[in-house]
Amino acid sequence: MSRAPERPERPLLPPSLWALVAVVAASRALLGAGVGPEGRATLLAASPLVTLAACALLAGVGARGAVATVAAVGLSLSCAVASCGLELGRQESLADLLSSSPVSGWEMVVEGDMSEGASGWRGRARLAAGGGSFWLLCDEPLSMGDSVTCVGRFSPNEEDEWGASSRAQGLAGTVRVVRVLERHGATGAWGMVLGLRERVLASLDAGSSDARALVAGTVCGHVGAMGERGLDELFARCGISHLVAVSGGHLVLVTGMVGVALGRTRLRPLPRLSMTLFLTGLFVAFCGAPASAVRSWAMTLVAAASHLAGRRAHPLSSASLVALVMALADPGVTGQLGYLLSVMCVCGICALGPYVGYVAGVVLARRGSRAARGRVGAALRAAGSDARQALAMTLVSQVVTAPLTCVTFGTLSLVAPLANVLLAPLFSVLLALGLASALLAWLPPAQELALLGCEVVGAPLMGVARALASAPGACVAVSVDEGTALVALALALAAMLLAWPRVSRRAVLAAVALIAVAGLSWHLRWRLFAPACVRVLDVGQGDAILVTDGASSALVDTGPGEAVVGALARSNVAHLDAVVLTHLHADHAGGLDDLLAVIGVDVLVVPEGTDATGLAEGVEVCEVGYGDVLRVGGFSMRAVSPVEPAAGEGNEGSLELLVSYAEDGRSLTALLAADAEREETGAAVERGDVGDVDLLKVGHHGSEASLTPEIAAALSPEVSVASAGEGNGYGHPDPACVDILEEAGSVFLCTMDVGDVCVEPGAEGPVVSCQRDWVLP
Repeated sequence: MSRAPERPERPLLPPSLWALVAVVAASRALLGAGVGPEGRATLLAASPLVTLAACALLAGVGARGAVATVAAVGLSLSCAVASCGLELGRQESLADLLSSSPVSGWEMVVEGDMSEGASGWRGRARLAAGGGSFWLLCDEPLSMGDSVTCVGRFSPNEEDEWGASSRAQGLAGTVRVVRVLERHGATGAWGMVLGLRERVLASLDAGSSDARALVAGTVCGHVGAMGERGLDELFARCGISHLVAVSGGHLVLVTGMVGVALGRTRLRPLPRLSMTLFLTGLFVAFCGAPASAVRSWAMTLVAAASHLAGRRAHPLSSASLVALVMALADPGVTGQLGYLLSVMCVCGICALGPYVGYVAGVVLARRGSRAARGRVGAALRAAGSDARQALAMTLVSQVVTAPLTCVTFGTLSLVAPLANVLLAPLFSVLLALGLASALLAWLPPAQELALLGCEVVGAPLMGVARALASAPGACVAVSVDEGTALVALALALAAMLLAWPRVSRRAVLAAVALIAVAGLSWHLRWRLFAPACVRVLDVGQGDAILVTDGASSALVDTGPGEAVVGALARSNVAHLDAVVLTHLHADHAGGLDDLLAVIGVDVLVVPEGTDATGLAEGVEVCEVGYGDVLRVGGFSMRAVSPVEPAAGEGNEGSLELLVSYAEDGRSLTALLAADAEREETGAAVERGDVGDVDLLKVGHHGSEASLTPEIAAALSPEVSVASAGEGNGYGHPDPACVDILEEAGSVFLCTMDVGDVCVEPGAEGPVVSCQRDWVLP
């Protein structure tokens, strides 16, 4: 019988960790809010005074051990306020400069790989003359390190969520490139490194297979081909995206390979260590110097310095100190997801990894069986130990980063622990072969052999990943508030560190079973007993209307992008019987792919005559036309426009649906007008297809052309809802539309003001509630 594992000692949390937490929180808040000079001066003056008072209080009550920590936190906060002040000043100066002079008068340098989005290719850039960074938006991609002169327009950060996010990342605004006038690559040592990178990427032919795309991502830090092949979504669903991102795991393998090569030389320890640091630093630069890799390399440097000084390295102190220095030197990194996830993972693993490994060992320890002996037994024990370690690291990483990943991606992978245990070894082999193929780029026959090995390893890796991703419930949509989630995580971790309990297998399994039962109960409650309601979802500048009743649910339109996933998570929806697309404009159908990646959908419904080829692979597609009726529980949805097949093209071809419900003394009628305007809705009223309604989902986002006073009077809605995004460039909803509806006696709501709007059937009219604490009187 195997021996029960020993509980590790409670970790010592160094002052640098507390200082790091304080600096990251303060920097994100200051940069995101764009605190002005007066506010920064007040904070800068108050910080030392508060620190001195706190230290005096602690010393007075005999808590002298905490004085050093409080002093470190206070000093770091003062430095952070000063650093953020300099950063905001740089951003303001840069915005003034680019707003007051032609963009064509400045040479700009692309700082990283660009990614393709709905508006074009976007990436970070800076002025060659210095002064700060900004977004660069182009119709065609530019390469990292390129210097460009262009005709373009600069837009400073707006006072909205996107503007706050950009400001927190150290970006002063966006330059939209109209025409490139001049372009040339990087020069000097940096140009040589980027030239090597481009040569290796070209030799890999990353777009030709999944394995080669993975090599480009893991070895060169270039994930463009992965995105084109859909691997980024696949890996996010499995919870293994971090295995691709260049970080500590990559440097460990590179360091090992360098160590083997240098071990055959006669170099003394100091030159050997210096050469290792130089070559690993060169690898970080070769990958584009992402924040996670820079942090890992700096940790290696700190560990090397500790070794030379004859002191034992403390990983948590080293990680915290390196991350703290990075945040103070460039506060914009605190708004970058890669830096935050990397720091949280490493600090979490250093602090909690041994304990979670101990818990895993208790649960997975074999009982009542004799351990195998000899080499086979040793190999099995080593494999089991590695699997437990991988499981512990995965669980810790997923838990400590959950507040950020759930908010950013709106999903949570439930297969991540298993996926990491199964696939991490294959990724290590793939990385080793990929590094070999990169080094052999100048020997094509030898490189092809290395790439063949990558294909051999990549085939089972991708097969397992796709099998796990296709499992029911592999990835679920979630909606959480970042601040609330971070506070809850902090309290849970504090309770765990204070208790630091010994555990038994029975207790752990009972706790896991309790969590599973609670999760299943929650899922069944919303899957089978959802309330009867029509919910207009806040998805920005687009439409998405959820209709639910008991075990039935349907979504009318998907909005413009991934926001629909978070909106459905807010409504506790994990499955849809149908998705109805009223027409194929991007603001109504653009979120379909993001939705299908997370939410199960039985049927896709499109307007009659629509070419649905490639819209939803593997999902049944059916067409509806004038007079057809769809049923969702007790709701009926009848198509009242257009009369003739319009193939889902144009606003005039939008599918208008009349929704009706009447059960148990409660009733509701609603017109979902999609992008239809007064001509189409007016014709439906004249035909008698629609009359008095309780709810009007206003056509075309509440544009001036959506309806007339006569139409509003005929419909006489008690409540009208327009779906529009904050700061949209169309002026939606138009004040004229709002006035018409309010003069007709309707209460007018817009999703950009009140969030999701839920309208339930009532005995004496509709029952309306809003996401942002608004209730119909």
